[in-house]
Amino acid sequence: MMSMTPFELFLSDEVQSLLDHFAAILDIRVTFFSADGRTLRRGRQMRNSDYCRMVQRELGTLRQCVSLDSDKQQEAVRQRGIIDYQCHAGLREAIAPVFIHDQLAGFLMIGQFRINDAPPECMLERCSSEEQRRKLEQAFRELPRISAEKLENVLGLFKMLIDYIVVRELAVLQGDRLRNEIDQYLERHCTEPIRLPEMAKKLGRSVSTISQFLRRNYRTSFKELLTERRLAKAEAYWMANPDATVGETAFAAGFSDPFYFSRVFKRHKGMPPGEFRVRLRRHVIR
Repeated sequence: MMSMTPFELFLSDEVQSLLDHFAAILDIRVTFFSADGRTLRRGRQMRNSDYCRMVQRELGTLRQCVSLDSDKQQEAVRQRGIIDYQCHAGLREAIAPVFIHDQLAGFLMIGQFRINDAPPECMLERCSSEEQRRKLEQAFRELPRISAEKLENVLGLFKMLIDYIVVRELAVLQGDRLRNEIDQYLERHCTEPIRLPEMAKKLGRSVSTISQFLRRNYRTSFKELLTERRLAKAEAYWMANPDATVGETAFAAGFSDPFYFSRVFKRHKGMPPGEFRVRLRRHVIR
């Protein structure tokens, strides 16, 4: 069984639009699954085909379908690429893992189309009557048919769809998204007298949500992140203004108390800010 991603997956609304277009143009089923197999988005909200419903419910192969999907998901993860295969019911399908920052976030799957003219004999043999056999053959013929030559191009478009979603960050792990929001907020406001409740309100989160998120996933706190960002601002300010005093640099970086700035700087950098300034000036002069 697939391990569940530790963060919730966030999908942009643009993903739904892309899946809708892909499904409409090719008339095939395209679905975005979570890493643990839940359906997150489906192109044009297409349901299972009549053929698949007959095969799974009337001919009793639902368990076989679920097992095959699971096996192919694991194979796709091992190969880190698209797996193209024909299922036991004679349909062509393709599945690909979606990795975000090298972490499995979900799967994109296309399927329920055919390259043959008739269902496999093993499915026809399961039919209990000629009428059921006829209905099964009719349902199979109603499926979209893609030639072997065209299939290669379809898989190429499928890969481009996945790459586009990942590169454009239309699918992101909720944890990454929140960390990015925190980092961006601190970058813009770290030199101001900001507090955690204020940031939480601006980001639409609770104080406890942010505190627990940082402690659980990054073993840090809002105060530590803010301090690190301000110290980075102090170093950048001194690089641009090597003659600036310790007090000037402290205020420029968002510290209201130069003495507190000195203590924090020494604790994090291993030397007093004055010594750092002297070393930096020597480096700049050289």
